[in-house]
Amino acid sequence: MAESQFQLESSSRLYHVYKTSFQRHYDIKSDDQPLCHGEVSLFTPNKPDLILHAGANNQAPVVAVCKFLKLSGSYKLGLGDPDDLHNVQWEDMTRENTLGSKYRFEMTLPSLGDGPGERRSFWWKRTRTVAVDGAAPPKWWSDRNYKLVDEQTEQVLAVFTSERTYHKCGKIQVMVEYGKNFDTMIFISCLTMYEKDKRRDNRGAGSGGGGGG
Repeated sequence: MAESQFQLESSSRLYHVYKTSFQRHYDIKSDDQPLCHGEVSLFTPNKPDLILHAGANNQAPVVAVCKFLKLSGSYKLGLGDPDDLHNVQWEDMTRENTLGSKYRFEMTLPSLGDGPGERRSFWWKRTRTVAVDGAAPPKWWSDRNYKLVDEQTEQVLAVFTSERTYHKCGKIQVMVEYGKNFDTMIFISCLTMYEKDKRRDNRGAGSGGGGGG
């Protein structure tokens, strides 16, 4: 694989994702401190399906959104607040196989110097072999464990490991320091993956197919 010109000092950060079955929001925390609040919208026309706020509740500033494109099975991710048309960056996250186990998105990473930055592409893939530090890989198949891979280098950049308890969804580990927008994109795209799987499982449970959120 060709080596990218964009390289930053590696780091590793662990985030905890919370949501109960009766709440329509996700909470992302770092060291027990609120970091992001993921608002879920189900029935409001023209409102994004997921809205990520940089804080403890939906009164905090909007930093990212996701629109579910239901007919295609793909998603529209926006970095920034869509109410500020000049400061939102839209990207497509597309389903890359019929099983829905691989999704691809692109974004521009900041330059190390004065250049315009580097356009890069990434894959979210389901995994049974990779887990966050301190957790064992799942012993059985679960479609709510994901890894984020750099399409060019095949390096694993982030991992989500599910913890399906009453209060908690799981943990996100980010292994690289690619800037604040990259972390925000990881959060909104990972919550999108989790929410779409949860909605699918709930539909299956409603039709007698089992599953549940």
